[in-house]
Order: sequence, then C-alpha cells, then structure tokens
Amino acid sequence: MISVIIPIYNEERILSTDPVRFANLSHHTELIFVDGRSIDRSIEIARRHGKVLQSEKGRAIQMNFGAKQAKNDILLFLHADNIVSPESLENIEKEIQQDGVMGGCLTQRIDKKGLIFRLIEMQGNIRARMTRVFYGDQGIFVRKDIFFHLGGFPDVSIFEDVLFSRKLRREGKTVVLLDKIMASPRRWEKRGIIKTMIMFSTLLAMFKMGFPLERIKALYEDLR
Repeated sequence: MISVIIPIYNEERILSTDPVRFANLSHHTELIFVDGRSIDRSIEIARRHGKVLQSEKGRAIQMNFGAKQAKNDILLFLHADNIVSPESLENIEKEIQQDGVMGGCLTQRIDKKGLIFRLIEMQGNIRARMTRVFYGDQGIFVRKDIFFHLGGFPDVSIFEDVLFSRKLRREGKTVVLLDKIMASPRRWEKRGIIKTMIMFSTLLAMFKMGFPLERIKALYEDLR
C-alpha cells in the first residue's frame, strides 16, 4: 500500500478548488497533509480529506515528518496542486512489488493547452528518463525502507528533490512511469513563460556551480 504525503503552506485556494481529487486519493490510500504553520484555512480544509500533521515550515522538513508517520510501505510525495489517478497508485505498487524498483517518478503533464506547455513537459520528462534525477512536481515515489536508509530528504532549503533522487539512483533501479501526473501551470502563468524558464535555468546553473542554497532559495521565492 501507498502513503501519499503532501506538504502544504497557505494552500487554501488549491485545496478548496477541486476537493474531489483529494477524496479519490483518500479512498485508495493513506493521505497525509503536513502543514508548515499556515495562517489561512489550509488545515481546516485538508482535514476533510486526510490526516493533517504540523511541523516547522520547509518542504524537506515537512515531507520527512510525514514519512515518519506513514503507515504503508511505499511513499509518494506530491505537491498540493498535483493530480494523480487511483490507477497510477496501483501501477506504482506493481512496479515496486514485481520488478524490484526502488523508486521513481511519474510522467508530467502540465494542466494547460498550448504547444509551449507540451514542449516544457516533454523536456522535463526526457531529462528525468535520461538522468534519473526527479523534481518534486513529477511525483517522487520510493520504498519507505529505502527512503529512511538514505536518510530521507536532505534538510536543505531548495533542491532537496534533486539531491535525494541522486542518492536514490545510486541505490538501485529507478523508473519514470508512463502514468501521468497533472501539474498546475500557475508558476508559468504568474511570471510569464519565458521569464520563468530563464529563471529556473539560472537557478539550476547556480546549483550546479555550487552557489549557496540559501541564496538560490531567495531568488526562487522571488519567482513564486
């Protein structure tokens, strides 16, 4: 079985927009929201759909805290605006139980029409398949025992997903499933597609060159 862990912070709008998707998840899996001290109605709304925990703010901190409370043997980490189907949960279980997979991610689909969005998601999916380095909005899943063996997500302010998936690929077999994970286009729409692409490319280049993560995080917050 799978435990789905969703870190949240002031996500009232996202949580209340499409409650059916959370209801579908809660019927098929253990659904855990980890709140980072929200000041809106996030906790109230999340409690309608699953278990709500509270921790200090920080995506890595929140996800690690949720993993410690998870009851099931497989962990799936989602962003609040991600959508996955119950069938995808079944396929994750099959992949891990039958094929000896340590973990992986899903195939991203941005929830917006337009050629530019197809190109963005195609680039990200190809990158994930070639490098086995996964981003959080691609739905990272992993065996719980392997997750804790690797120490969970590193306690850093940004790129915890990249650092963890690098460790995961060294541990054993990882995959990118064909099952779709729907991702919100909000970050692309907020600042504009070109500006967002340039900014994310800049942040990634800074990360690869070894810039301090706190400095990168400050730029990322400006982008959001």
